[in-house]
Amino acid sequence: MRRSFWHCLSVLALVACSTPAGRTVETTQGMPATATEDWRETWAYITGMQAVVYGYPAVKNATARYGMIERPTGQTDMPLNTFFHSRRASDHTDKLHSSVIPDLLYSGAWFDLSGGPVVITVPGSGDTYLNVQFMEMYSDIFAYLGTQQNGREAGSYLIVGPGWEGGPPEGIAGLVRSPGPVGFVLMRVGFSDRRNLDDAHRLQDATKLVRFAKWKTGDETAETARDVIDPATPANSPLPFFATLNRAMTESPPPTADTPLLSQFASVGIGPGKSDDFSSLDVATKRGLQRAMVDGQAFLKKVSIAGGDTKIVNNWAYGQMNWGRTATTHDYLTRSATQSLSGMMEHWVEEVVKLRAHRDGDGQLLDGSKATYKIRFSREQIPVARAFWSLAVYNDEYDLVENPIGRYSVGSIDKDLKFDPDGGLTLHLQADRPEGEAGANWLPVPRGPFNLFLRAYLPGQDLIDQSYVPPPVRRAP
Repeated sequence: MRRSFWHCLSVLALVACSTPAGRTVETTQGMPATATEDWRETWAYITGMQAVVYGYPAVKNATARYGMIERPTGQTDMPLNTFFHSRRASDHTDKLHSSVIPDLLYSGAWFDLSGGPVVITVPGSGDTYLNVQFMEMYSDIFAYLGTQQNGREAGSYLIVGPGWEGGPPEGIAGLVRSPGPVGFVLMRVGFSDRRNLDDAHRLQDATKLVRFAKWKTGDETAETARDVIDPATPANSPLPFFATLNRAMTESPPPTADTPLLSQFASVGIGPGKSDDFSSLDVATKRGLQRAMVDGQAFLKKVSIAGGDTKIVNNWAYGQMNWGRTATTHDYLTRSATQSLSGMMEHWVEEVVKLRAHRDGDGQLLDGSKATYKIRFSREQIPVARAFWSLAVYNDEYDLVENPIGRYSVGSIDKDLKFDPDGGLTLHLQADRPEGEAGANWLPVPRGPFNLFLRAYLPGQDLIDQSYVPPPVRRAP
């Protein structure tokens, strides 16, 4: 039976309030507490847990943006309103904890509409898969451009905020309406040969982002603005998660439909316009929020590992059908756990279908230090996708796994895979290279916990409606 976000929160509240009077319990931080403690701590804990579930994506995205723009920590480095094009496929050095795919080239840009609309120009993609995805700061998707949306045709589109009135200006093919003042654009470009990325690079080079005021005059000077909100840290805040959340919610106010929930958050100092130092809160409320900050994020990870509230077949968890559109049904648990925590954003199912496995067919957690594994796709089980399909390996932090042959995934673009005589496909998942011809179908895994992501881009109908049955991951004898 599917359970709603509110059901889950009521369970959390029941757990928090069900300790018998006078009985000593152990808190998250190992400090003894009693049921006679200040009720304010319990209220702050319950409300703080809800705020973590609601606001986790805003905190993650504000932190990620800071690490790409103001204080770059990886290969991604760009000003606001400027595309950064990754010229290589993602690998184990990309520590984004976001399940990046190694079968596409990424191009990303953080847009800021505070200075007016922004123009995005996309090229005609021909036979190459191209997808441009628009994400608001709470991780839902509000628009697409690309192969499936604009018929591989080139064009310039105007990204506008919620206050924009009127139609597209002259020379603009259409409007992309953002629900907030800031957000993220992520473009993915396919390739047919991992060793030759020239065509993908040409498509990246033809993709532009520029402020509308500059576009109108043909001004091609580079953007330089890099000032974004800073995430709080344990070194400068006693409640860094909630301090960052308050900053992020102030910059990107939640929709009016969430006002009742925000009123509850405000009772413990959380919400848009609230202080990020929490100095005015009483000691008990701070204690409750400290516990919620830790327990809430641990709870989200448990939900993510379990696959969330979705269909599970042979211990593969289907991506939830409302991915990318969770706010329309107030499904904040899905938004934070399986959409944001174990990724960063997720596609609408019409664009991509994903299945994730943290366990083998017998229900045991996948661990390359304890077993070797096989997956056998029958001919009928090989995923149908108009663009491509792939199977990738991630560690327990949702990063790609270092391995001796630099193979992070296998799929339809790999022409050297060896198919079974009956047309099926057997893949070998293990830390060491298998002997003989099996090495051609080797997908390296770490000597420790790992998980698998099966993706189909422009998927067949059986994947969209979830009637497709994936093969179980089996321990090799």
